[in-house]
Amino acid sequence: MFAFSAINLGCSKNMVDLEFAIGEILKYSDRAEIEYVEDPEARETDYVLVNTCGFLSSARQESEETLSYYDSLGKKLILMGCYVSVKDDAFLAGLKNLVSIVPFMSYSVIEELVLGKKSKFNLSAIVKAKQAHKQSKEKTLSNYLASIEAPGKWKKAFVWRGDEVRAYMHAPFGHEYLKVAEGCDNNCTFCIIPTIRGRQTSRSMESIIQEVNVMLSQGISEIQIISQDTTRYGTDLYQEAKLIELLQKIDATIDEFVIKNKSKHTPTYRVYYLYPDILTLDHLSKLKDLKHFLPYFDIPFQHASENILKLMGRHYDRKHIDSFIEYIRDNFPNSFIRTSFIIGFPGETDADFQILLDFVNKYQFESVGIFEYHDEPLAASSKLPNKVEESIAKNRIKEITPVLNAVYDSKKQARSGKIQSGYIMDIKDTSAIIRPQMAAPEIDDYDEIALDKITGNIEIGSHVSYTL
Repeated sequence: MFAFSAINLGCSKNMVDLEFAIGEILKYSDRAEIEYVEDPEARETDYVLVNTCGFLSSARQESEETLSYYDSLGKKLILMGCYVSVKDDAFLAGLKNLVSIVPFMSYSVIEELVLGKKSKFNLSAIVKAKQAHKQSKEKTLSNYLASIEAPGKWKKAFVWRGDEVRAYMHAPFGHEYLKVAEGCDNNCTFCIIPTIRGRQTSRSMESIIQEVNVMLSQGISEIQIISQDTTRYGTDLYQEAKLIELLQKIDATIDEFVIKNKSKHTPTYRVYYLYPDILTLDHLSKLKDLKHFLPYFDIPFQHASENILKLMGRHYDRKHIDSFIEYIRDNFPNSFIRTSFIIGFPGETDADFQILLDFVNKYQFESVGIFEYHDEPLAASSKLPNKVEESIAKNRIKEITPVLNAVYDSKKQARSGKIQSGYIMDIKDTSAIIRPQMAAPEIDDYDEIALDKITGNIEIGSHVSYTL
């Protein structure tokens, strides 16, 4: 019996990797008795697959604490994720129950684990894991893989490349993530993603459209398109950015699916991590012609002061940002803009922070992530002068938070009494938790609505209408 559970400590991009690892385990269900256990602490759980994050020192600490905790419970640990590339070898050597490490997009060790073969791994070789993704070659799986189903409501697996398959874990909730590229070519001074994940490696349009068709056939209503820098999709593969062309193909694919299947609910998609440095107003104008594109613009500006943007290694100025946002607001009436800001970046003066406050007040963003800057030893920004005292950074966060909350309250009030649409994420005795159509899963705020105010099937994953 191979009884396992899984923990994801990273972002949604990490979650896609975990789904492939789980799919790989399930692949061997015809040759071994396999059981997925929801609770990693349960007595029957033998193995815990820990998908780690290594982006921040706090994330690396959480990864180590999680591994230590389950090691103390006697669980056999399978380590994967971003921590692998920035690991502490001494820490890993101290774990009593670490049985394997799964490199990025290289799952050969899973067969050894599941089928009881001797598992071997070399810690010093793991830093080269990103090369495995580029070197992997396309293969065709035998027909039986098409019928693999994960426990519960999970749908059929999908072939990425090589012999890897994926379990769609978000399918019961009506959505799933579609990763179109791995790695990043940017050199933002505060970020170590290129160190962890390597340079950008885009998937071919053909393989992406193949997965879109699989997702649609399995009832996934909303496709979440992600990568480290989606704006630059294709620059490595096609020598130029091809995001708009890719979205046009996805749009046409959904069109064909809807016509062929006479779907009552039309699938949609949204795009994450759009950076304004190479996106033009012409690109935005082409988005207007897409039928199934959700006007959800996830644009991590990180700051509004040109002084700080320059120190961050961002390649755009306020003039471009302003024209970018104003075009969205003027041409996408129902637009939803999500962004994020780093507070207390080295060199941030009171004047810089005031620019950011004015920026937030001017554009009234629907969703904002606020992060206090902390030095990361592996990041270039840690070597910058003029550090901002922690107390000052915290006070600035306290100052901007009520400004953001006032915007959220105003926008929610504007929705009150109007008919909304969204997906049921949870059901209680007399109410349901609904993710509004424009809200991103696991990021933006959900609504709690009385059951008698909901029109549609009251079940998790259903697309319903409701009154706020």
